[in-house]
Amino acid sequence: MDKELLVAAVKMIIMLPLVTALAYFLIKYGLARRSFIPGGQRRMRLIEQIPLGPKAFLSLVEVGGRYVLLAHSESGFQVIREMDDLPAPLPQEDARAVEFKCLTDKLKGIVKGRGDRRTGR
Repeated sequence: MDKELLVAAVKMIIMLPLVTALAYFLIKYGLARRSFIPGGQRRMRLIEQIPLGPKAFLSLVEVGGRYVLLAHSESGFQVIREMDDLPAPLPQEDARAVEFKCLTDKLKGIVKGRGDRRTGR
């Protein structure tokens, strides 16, 4: 009886990491991420996606040659705009410049708020 228990424990110690690794790779690279399309031709594609919050996004999707701007979150989605042509790309801003601009705007608001309290306006 003890020998059978030892063999079962050794099998479990060997098989558990194998099953865990298999599950990990199937979830990460497996069938859940693959979309099998008959004929291999897609009718829809995600052009760009911008996060609006932790679980909210703004997405630009091409569907049958038309472009749709969607806002979606956990509670649902909303079509913002449908377009025939792809909008022109926006110029790239330096991330540090944007952060600095946001910081200076916040500081201006704080300073303005203090000034208004002192004068009573």
